[in-house]
Amino acid sequence: KLQFLYFIVFPPATMLTLCTALLSVASTEKCFESGSTFPITSQNGRLETDGERFNLKGLSWFGFETSAYVFHGLWANDYSFYIKFMKENGFNAIRIPFSAQMALTDPMPNSINFYDMNAPLKNLTSLGCLDFLINALAESDILVMLDMHSLEHDGYMQDGLWYDSSYSQNTTLSAWKKMTLRYKSSWNVVAIDVFNEPYDATWGAGKVTDFNTWCETVGNTVHQLGAPWLIFCEGVGSNPPCKDACFWGEDLQGVASAPVTLKTPNKVVYSPHSYGPSVSEQSYFQDSSFPNNMPAIWDTHYGFIKNLNSSAIVVGEWGGIPTGSDLVWMNAFASYLSDQGMADNFFWCLNSDSGDTGGLLDGWKTPDTARLDICKNVQPNPSTVSHNSTHVCVAL
Repeated sequence: KLQFLYFIVFPPATMLTLCTALLSVASTEKCFESGSTFPITSQNGRLETDGERFNLKGLSWFGFETSAYVFHGLWANDYSFYIKFMKENGFNAIRIPFSAQMALTDPMPNSINFYDMNAPLKNLTSLGCLDFLINALAESDILVMLDMHSLEHDGYMQDGLWYDSSYSQNTTLSAWKKMTLRYKSSWNVVAIDVFNEPYDATWGAGKVTDFNTWCETVGNTVHQLGAPWLIFCEGVGSNPPCKDACFWGEDLQGVASAPVTLKTPNKVVYSPHSYGPSVSEQSYFQDSSFPNNMPAIWDTHYGFIKNLNSSAIVVGEWGGIPTGSDLVWMNAFASYLSDQGMADNFFWCLNSDSGDTGGLLDGWKTPDTARLDICKNVQPNPSTVSHNSTHVCVAL
């Protein structure tokens, strides 16, 4: 049987072009000693690791900020089921909401099912559970952002500011100090969300209610305590006023004249929250040009920040019901994030019990392919994190 080998000979210039093209699609891997902090920064309008773009694909999993004092859904499955779900669907980061009350008092959690599941969590306090789960997430190479979602448990709808008559600013800051000292040595904890949706706050007004100033206070405190974390600053409600209605946490217009400035450079991330009709009906959803009218509105609320070519924008919450006008909104928003180079995001949420948005799991068991496909369209190539006993590596 005769065999023939064929060789194609390219001119040198063509070979150089082919090699350049191959190198451009090959991933870059950066490795760091496992004892060091995860080197992620916010600069050039994006997240970076050692000068290369880091593609973040995140989700929120709530519960620690509720009266359960632990992730919801642990009554339905073992904790490992959810971590495996995240890993299999390419999520490399998780946003964990908690309350200042939980951080300061460390209560006992409830609603955990221990029948043939969740055995490692038995007899642990709320923070003990969080310790274990953050370590479990690290074993699966998933990064963590801690999110102060409310003051009291279940109080997120009432907390327009990060302080009230029961929780002074010093008390709230002490909660952040406690969380910082507890988790600054966890290599996969890389960021904090300073306070969730401060809808009664101002921005750059020279008042005690200025959220930009509070972000600086918290960020500088955290860094002084030795945690080099990213500091996520959400928008406010409507101050400066929104010409078109802003969702809570969406108004970042004040950044144009009063950006957040930390003593440690390249650590500020602006993190708006955006939603569609299922969360709150707005007049622009009824406009005859919807959804083509939305990019200009998003640009005004926060999209302009990218053109400043400084801090990254990472959407901290978005999601919805993938039917009707909400699906139209979700697809339009996904396209906007992709087209504007702002694909880093935390989707709301993993949970099945988010009443106005639903989640990535139906009935705590079944992956919701419609939402998962939208998430994949936004961030199709998330950076891959891996670790061993000596090094943490990132494929970018």
